[in-house]
Parts: sequence; C-alpha cells; structure tokens
Amino acid sequence: MENITYYYAQTNQSEPLDKIVSDPLFKEVVAYFTERQDQEIILRQIKADIPTNSNLELYLDKLIKYNLIERKNRRYSLSFPIYANESRQILPESLIELLEGMKQESKRTNYFLFGEWLWSLLFDEEQGDYFFGVKDSSNGLPLFQRREEGNDALRFVSIFTAQQVPFDLANYFNLLSKRQALPQIFEPLQNLVGDVDLNYFIQQIQKVIRTVNRNKTRERKVNIFQEALLVTGDLMRDEENQLYFAVPLLEDQVLSGEMKVRLDQMKAELSSLWANITDENQRVFLKHQIYSTLFENGLPKQHYIHYFKL
Repeated sequence: MENITYYYAQTNQSEPLDKIVSDPLFKEVVAYFTERQDQEIILRQIKADIPTNSNLELYLDKLIKYNLIERKNRRYSLSFPIYANESRQILPESLIELLEGMKQESKRTNYFLFGEWLWSLLFDEEQGDYFFGVKDSSNGLPLFQRREEGNDALRFVSIFTAQQVPFDLANYFNLLSKRQALPQIFEPLQNLVGDVDLNYFIQQIQKVIRTVNRNKTRERKVNIFQEALLVTGDLMRDEENQLYFAVPLLEDQVLSGEMKVRLDQMKAELSSLWANITDENQRVFLKHQIYSTLFENGLPKQHYIHYFKL
C-alpha cells in the first residue's frame, strides 16, 4: 500500500478529518478505490473485498458526509484527487534572485519569512473545502505541514516535512489536543509535564523566558518547565552554565525598507503563478510545491524549522 499524506483546510471539520485520515480503515478504502478507478463499484463488492469488524456501510456513509466518497446510482467512488509529487517545481529565475537577496538576513527574519509571511501568503486565503492526497516520491521535494499551538501570550510554531513528526512543543500540544497516541520520541517530555494544560504551561514558560532574559539562570532550583525546554533543545547552556534560548523568539517583526520592497515584488510574482487555477485542490497542491522549492533555496540543508511567537 502506497504511503499517502493528506492535505485539507483547517476548519471546524478538521478534528473529524484528523481522525478519519489516521484510521487504518481509511487507508484500506482509499487503496481499494484507487486500484479500481475505472470500475463501477457497488456496496456488496466493497463488503466482500474489505474484511473488517466495523460497520462498513456506516463508515462509508461517514466518508460521504465529509465529501470523501461519492455515491451515485448505487456506485461508489473517491471524490478527491491523489497527486503524484514526481518532479520539482521550476520557479522563475527572478523569484530565486529575490530570495537570494534575503539570505543574509538574521535567522529570526528568515524564520519570519518562511514561517509567517510566506505561509500566510500561500495558504491563509485557502479556507474552502479542499482535500487531496499526495503519494510519497523520492523525485519531488518533500511537502511541508505547519503546526501552531498556544494562546494570545505565546505560541509554538513548527514547520516540517510530511514524513516526520518533530520533537517540539507545537507537535506535542497538537497531539495532546487531538487525544492521539504520542510517538515514542515525546516520552521524555511527557514524563516531565504529562497532559499539562496548555495555558498553565505557557504561564510557566513565560516565567522561564523572563528569568533567562534577566540572566538569573545559574540558580539550582529544580523547575520542570525549564527542564522541559532543555529536553526539547529550545533552551541550552553555554560553557559557563548560562542558559540561553536556542529557538528564535519572534516578536513584532520590524522589516527594513529594502526587505519590504523585496517582499512586495515576491508577492506579485508568486500570485501570478496560481492566478488562473480555479480548482482549489490543484491550486493548493501547487502552492505546497512552490513553498518546498522556495524553502530548499532559502533554507538549504534544512527540512524543519520551529520557533516561539511572543
């Protein structure tokens, strides 16, 4: 069975969709239909070919409710596309040159560019009902996902390729919120803070941030929240045992005039690439390919970024 990653809008339906795509039965159903794309498939056939202890007819009705399966004249079929990410997206040289001109900026600015500005430009307007799958491929660039968890005081952000679940706070709290089983890599963090309330955790992390900023970090008092940041690598100690933040802390970003001009130019050029694509699934898939290409050029040798937003 091919490995497929699913992409869909973060809306009120996101939580049930999260559960649906993580269900092993969904993978079986998708594989079954994709292998029989040119056939007319009836319910009796599906029940005979997919052995399960679940009520398969009820399950198919749920997929129909979320527009993932279509039932027409008692025939069933997938109602969403599955794309093959088999080639790298080629972008205009002018775009790459604009990006090259920003490579000398600080790490904080680069993370703002890729984590906030570019992601927002590409995906914030895509709040419709798009849903599509992408087959894993060794030829195309890996596509990215973004997780953001927190409150008005502090947010944890993680941007990573679909083939990984990074060990960071954004993914930890995202999995907790969905009540999903935590991968083993999160065990050290879970042993420290468990199923801690996110708002309470943020209150304690704010205290750690203030303490580190005041350089009062040689104290020996045990603090599990400080330890949690040390475990995730967001906080580190230097040779003098002084604590410092290894993760960028993004506040209100002040951009230079030159940077603003470059971003305006990049926005105009990027927007033209998908202006004529009316199919939302195709457009979002293209945008993910564009993001991956820009990420490869702007942050070479990196497959993942994470940061805190104050």
